[in-house]
Amino acid sequence: MKIYANTAIAAAMFAGMMFGLSGPASAYPDKPVTLVVGFGPGGPSGIAARFMQKRFKDETGQELIIINKPGAGGAKAWSQITQDPPDGYHLTLLNFPHTILQPIARGANAGYSDKDIQPVLYYTSVPQVIAVRAESPIKTFEELLAAIKKSPGKITFAGTGIGGSNHSAFYKFAKAADIKAAYVPFKDTSSTIAGLKSGAVDAAWTFTTQGVKDGDSIRMLAIAAEERMPLFPDLPTLKELGYPVVDKAWWSIGVPPGTPDDMRKKVAAAFSKVVNNPDVASDMNKGGYVPMLVTFPESVAFYDDLKKDYTPVGEALAKSKK
Repeated sequence: MKIYANTAIAAAMFAGMMFGLSGPASAYPDKPVTLVVGFGPGGPSGIAARFMQKRFKDETGQELIIINKPGAGGAKAWSQITQDPPDGYHLTLLNFPHTILQPIARGANAGYSDKDIQPVLYYTSVPQVIAVRAESPIKTFEELLAAIKKSPGKITFAGTGIGGSNHSAFYKFAKAADIKAAYVPFKDTSSTIAGLKSGAVDAAWTFTTQGVKDGDSIRMLAIAAEERMPLFPDLPTLKELGYPVVDKAWWSIGVPPGTPDDMRKKVAAAFSKVVNNPDVASDMNKGGYVPMLVTFPESVAFYDDLKKDYTPVGEALAKSKK
């Protein structure tokens, strides 16, 4: 180690280093940031991304550019993460539990592994719901359950993709209620709801967000949450109906593998400013989303906990395909 005999020189060098750390060279972001979304702009993921985009420039001074890459239940976007430079400017919106379930249920066909998923900031979630079309003869959860038990394996449930959150909720509910029904995967939430409205399926697993967006054309029967949601106070939880099923979808800002920890912290800090904008939380609540904030490095432990919860579900889904 080199020892500085001249304390004045040492002090000057220290001040120079500190300026370098806090000056313009270390500012983030200092140019537009790209966020890839694995679903179309009109669904829950697209809307979740736009919560950030809407006020990103106000909080950071830079644009947030959203690129939608729908396909394979989000996997088209998540499979390209390893090709992005780990510079903090090429980010991906991560959906959970999709990014846990898909690599397990699909194996190599998912196109990515759990090691490619690097969340740095969880910022919102949505509970899942069971819904039917507004014109359905099924008016209540009890009537739906009776129809399923009367015709085992005949009642169809729509959901987004194989190995996604809707598929997980369908599996958990079928196991808890000891019932047999058919899961019909659709490309995304918009097509899931379109299939439900058209009568192509009997029911659907979807999200509270669709209760806001499509409330006039669908009827929600139950919510897979710990407690009733203030936005839908008359919607019973599956737990109070006697079925301990709690399931939701989470969203996180993700970075490519190999991104340095200091850059992860900068990304998390920048997006935290946006999340802490009170208008963002207000928009989320009105849209059926639940605001949250878990940042790096705590986001790593949160991801590990989700993996513990959902790995058995993914393994069961993989086994059911064989």
